[in-house]
Amino acid sequence: MRAQSASSFVRRDWATRLLQHPRRVDKELAAMILRPLIATHRADVERAVHRLARDDDWEVRESAASLLGDALEREFGDYLVPAQKWVATGDARLRRAVIVAAKYAARSRHPERAETLLDLIEPALADHDEYVRRNLGPFAIGDQLIRSYPDATFTRLERWAHEPNENVRWNVASAFTSASGARVAERAFGMLAFLSTDTRPFVQRAVGAAARNILKRRPELRDAIAEWSGGHRAPVERALEATGAQL
Repeated sequence: MRAQSASSFVRRDWATRLLQHPRRVDKELAAMILRPLIATHRADVERAVHRLARDDDWEVRESAASLLGDALEREFGDYLVPAQKWVATGDARLRRAVIVAAKYAARSRHPERAETLLDLIEPALADHDEYVRRNLGPFAIGDQLIRSYPDATFTRLERWAHEPNENVRWNVASAFTSASGARVAERAFGMLAFLSTDTRPFVQRAVGAAARNILKRRPELRDAIAEWSGGHRAPVERALEATGAQL
């Protein structure tokens, strides 16, 4: 058992009191105070994340996601179980906190954690809640997991692209609406070409946004994108038309 000094209990008690205060700054300070206790006071950190992640103030919710991200980075095994529970059964704000925390945890690029982090976010792929979605495909996957674990992430994306659920497909396409996604766009052509055959407007909009992002950041890929063939190509054609004047 890790040693728990008297000062750590004082720190915990201060954080507990600050969490009761209505001011944003007090709640953010509570999260800051708890950071050194990640390894020794797991239950207290979990309670704080659970509470702060559902706060009405978005900056407080950010502090919760950041705290959980640090906890996963430093004590991965200990905090993985509650994170898995929250992403599966928590409310939208709590699910979103786990998604963002997974992004932060991926920054350390521990190779042995790649599959587990991808497993952690997978249940949220079918989530239709906008707050969860816009932090998953474009942000957690596109902005970080693709950079930290490119091979493992692309393997998952290729599998997910063939899931019939439109929210899953939206997240796959939206991973390439980020700057990081555009940088590795060549690897995504097969997936995006396949997704462009999905006639559902929700998926088409995501494919179109990905194509526009790639064309804007990588204009040299215009001809390659224009050669996509098969099925319904409307979102790609619209992206080509929309960016034509810029290229």
